[in-house]
Amino acid sequence: MKTSTRLVFAPPILLVLCALSLHLKAEQLNLIVIMTDDQGRWALGDYNHRIETPNLSHLAANGVRFDQAISPTPVCSPARASFLTGKTASQHGVHDFLSDNDSTTDKWLVGEKLISEVLSEQGYKVGLFGKWHATTQSWTPVRGYDRWLTYDERQASWINQYQHSGTVFFSSDGKGISHTGVQSRFLSEEAIRFIDDSGEEPFAAFINFVEPHFPFEGLPERLVGPYRDVAAEIIAAGDTSSLELMAKPPTTTVAIASEHQEKLAQYLAAITLVDEQVGRILDALMGRKLLDNTMIIFTSDHGHLTGQYGIYGKTNATIPQNFYKESINIPLIVYGPKNIVSPGQVRHEFVNLYDIYPTLADLTNASAVEAAYTGPGKSLRPLLAGHRLTQFRDFQISEMGNARMIHDGRWKLIQHYSRDPAEPPREVWYDLVHPLGERRPVQPPSEAQQEHLRSALTAFFEEYELEQFSGRRIWELPRHNAMEPWRRSNN
Repeated sequence: MKTSTRLVFAPPILLVLCALSLHLKAEQLNLIVIMTDDQGRWALGDYNHRIETPNLSHLAANGVRFDQAISPTPVCSPARASFLTGKTASQHGVHDFLSDNDSTTDKWLVGEKLISEVLSEQGYKVGLFGKWHATTQSWTPVRGYDRWLTYDERQASWINQYQHSGTVFFSSDGKGISHTGVQSRFLSEEAIRFIDDSGEEPFAAFINFVEPHFPFEGLPERLVGPYRDVAAEIIAAGDTSSLELMAKPPTTTVAIASEHQEKLAQYLAAITLVDEQVGRILDALMGRKLLDNTMIIFTSDHGHLTGQYGIYGKTNATIPQNFYKESINIPLIVYGPKNIVSPGQVRHEFVNLYDIYPTLADLTNASAVEAAYTGPGKSLRPLLAGHRLTQFRDFQISEMGNARMIHDGRWKLIQHYSRDPAEPPREVWYDLVHPLGERRPVQPPSEAQQEHLRSALTAFFEEYELEQFSGRRIWELPRHNAMEPWRRSNN
């Protein structure tokens, strides 16, 4: 009788438990992180009405726009490594872009807890779509990902991945494939397919477009044409600064104006193309009734100079490396359920790309990860909720190799370290409210103000630096590529 009774009552109980389990899974927050490549914060319609980004403006108006977000290291690989680990370059050891041909090790980020692993352990189905570039040999799937769609340099040269249209070679879960068309559209479609394949599991999709990265060609003419007409109104040709260019500029006055117009038009067309993909993803979520339970984060790895100061590139476009606001400032927009995100906010706290790591850990209740976390990032959750904080950060700090930057919103200090550890760093000061901006260094502020920034910069790296990965020891670290700026300078 006991055996029979158990058989009668066990199935309903199991059904209730299964239903509860499915309900909990269904209620778990879905995550989409969209990251562009080389997009300055200035290149959004919210900051210049001539730039067409209506879908991103929709996200900002109905979510939170962070107007003081920066990159921890304004170059692709280190910025992405910091995003994935929540740490500084001087903690994880990636200080410049990584080359499969010229890097002297394949051990980058070994031992680091990646955000993909954090989410996988929390029950998420995790997918990568597009650019990786945080380690070498990126055609090989990385830990924590259930879906891996990135580029395959075994089949074509490194420049192939940046083709905005045409045939691009990918690694699909380690298998070589190709796609012919407009690659950002392909990545959007694959991400939507991944969402459908996730079933009852919560999903975390990282969609990393290469737009608007060089080359400045191959964008749809329907998008490029209108920007040619207004390029000079957005950024005029003909500017300069005190820093030497890494590459030689055009040699004739005609070339300077015409090349600037075309580069800027292609660059901005790429951003509008991404905006269209954001709209497609929003429509897909809405049509599947997933929009109300999905957090969307839009950002970039770092900024980009597209004619400002006569420069095209980022921090490694000059010798020595620069930390111009156009290089370090990034867009950051967060949209999500209203019980988490108080919509319509514009926040002015100093935030950093590495803040996304602890934010995602916080949102997914990864308490063990939060407890073990040793990076400088802070969860943005109270800011998303609309709380008024009297203090979040007093300084913005960034680094690249032997150079470090700190600013307080007015005074910016850059320190360049010599190969000789006994030699004090060379300092450059900028006044961010000066009429000429950062075109020329200025005389340092008062002694008290100088010491205030120096002490803060020193204290930060005393806490968030490992000796074996420190940028102050950059000449002793494995080589990232053949073009490292610190090996091309006299330091």
